Amino acid sequence: MLKRLAIQNLAILENVEIAFDDGFTVLTGESGAGKSLVIDSLTLLLGGRASSELIRQGQDKATIKGEFISSSPRLSGLLSSLDIPFSNGELTIERTIGKSKSTIKANGITLTLSELSKIARLLSDIHSQYDVMKILNPENYLSIIDSYRLDLINPLKESYLEAYRQYLEKSDEVAKLEKDKADLDSKRDFYEFQYKELKDAGLEEKEKEALEAELATLQNYDKVYAIAMEAKSIIDEGPIDKLYDLSRIIKKLEDYLSELKGISDNMDETYFTMVDTLSAVSKKIGRLDYDPARLDEIQQRLFDIANLERKYKKDVKGLLDYFHRLSSMLDQDNGVEERLNRAKEEKAKAYASALSKGNDLSKVRQTIAKGIEKEVKTNLEDLLLESRFEIAFVRENEPTLTENGLDSVDFLIETNIGEGLKPLSKVISGGEASRIMLAFKAIFIKANRIETVIFDEIDTGISGTAAMAVANKIKEISYSRQVISITHLPQVAASASHHILIEKKVKDGRTYTSIKSLGLEEKIEEIAHLISGGKVSDSQRQYAREMVLGKNE
Repeated sequence: MLKRLAIQNLAILENVEIAFDDGFTVLTGESGAGKSLVIDSLTLLLGGRASSELIRQGQDKATIKGEFISSSPRLSGLLSSLDIPFSNGELTIERTIGKSKSTIKANGITLTLSELSKIARLLSDIHSQYDVMKILNPENYLSIIDSYRLDLINPLKESYLEAYRQYLEKSDEVAKLEKDKADLDSKRDFYEFQYKELKDAGLEEKEKEALEAELATLQNYDKVYAIAMEAKSIIDEGPIDKLYDLSRIIKKLEDYLSELKGISDNMDETYFTMVDTLSAVSKKIGRLDYDPARLDEIQQRLFDIANLERKYKKDVKGLLDYFHRLSSMLDQDNGVEERLNRAKEEKAKAYASALSKGNDLSKVRQTIAKGIEKEVKTNLEDLLLESRFEIAFVRENEPTLTENGLDSVDFLIETNIGEGLKPLSKVISGGEASRIMLAFKAIFIKANRIETVIFDEIDTGISGTAAMAVANKIKEISYSRQVISITHLPQVAASASHHILIEKKVKDGRTYTSIKSLGLEEKIEEIAHLISGGKVSDSQRQYAREMVLGKNE
């Protein structure tokens, strides 16, 4: 549960501290007083996206700190995996929002926003107007069903997703081979022409580079010949023999000068290396010859290669790769047809496996859905919404595999008896949507063992006897977990065990929010104010007293 919330320099919340108790706490106050900012602070503390625009004018940063206490084994395990100390079940989360840099810490350990969000899911559930839109959007219905029993769903879903990924891989392979086959069938003559042209060309890897080097030699033959003759002249003078003679002299000296030991061996090694090298150079020079026919041959070959590169828009390596691909496509022994048939068989097996696992997942979802239907029906009766509710599974004769499985679902409801079941997304009014949302929240809070529940005006659009039913349902939820609720309804406020008043004040030209925990008489006065909507009469004050004392009996 949330024990304490401290907020500094967040918009009009300059320096605010709120102590929370277990059970049911309401927050009331005039519009614009800062109630929503308190919820925004909790949202930020629990992983919401931050903006520097929230920082109070004239300040460099805003800070939100929340102190929680929890006995959740799941939370303890998660914190341990993140190396966050967690003694006595106490957790302090602090988030600082700066104009250039923001930080998140849990018990002093720095976290990423993603890590904070994982922790937050085990600490609290915050209801917002987005949740109402979520319950009215059929695209979210499967995830709503799945989240009711994640312990049952997750293993089946992981197994299905692995089979589904394998099916997609096989489908892609079949599609590629079908395209190759279609291309081959429609362009066989053209491909065969290209294959013959490239085969006749007899291209070789690195051939172009070798030809260009030989061309450069022939085109610069006079210069190359002159340099070669100069080298040959030096070789013919026999300077290498002097190195050999010097090695023999030094060998004699080694008998008298020990420090020269081994030098003659090194010189011998150098000598024989140079002999081999000079021999190779001499042979190359000896073969050097200017051949005009060879020059023409090289130029023509390079011209032919350049034409092929330009025609196919590929370099020599690309041309060779394309040639091998054409060879594979046209080779009937290794043909596309055979590979395509094999790939289709593998795709069919992958589909059957995914279908089987999808059916397993679907059966569990349908069982879960029956439980949800029953609990939603009970909660809607508690909330004075006479209705029928049904989760409809739609299945094609030949199921389509999707990332979410085989199922397509719709939530159907009948709020006017005799009118028949209709899609929830199309027939719900504002007040009905709030009560239906509360009916769902009640069961999912219980299923996911959320310790703290925050309602941001979940009672919007509700009045009269329905308001009292909503108050009772929220109170019922608070028997097993902490509930914090912003409300404008006196019935909801009267049901709370703890009442916090949020007020806006102006001092020295600046707006501030003040927080006050109300005693019994102050609570009665505030509820009377909620009833009146303005100036409070004695009769309204007496009615408020009866509401509060009746709830506290």
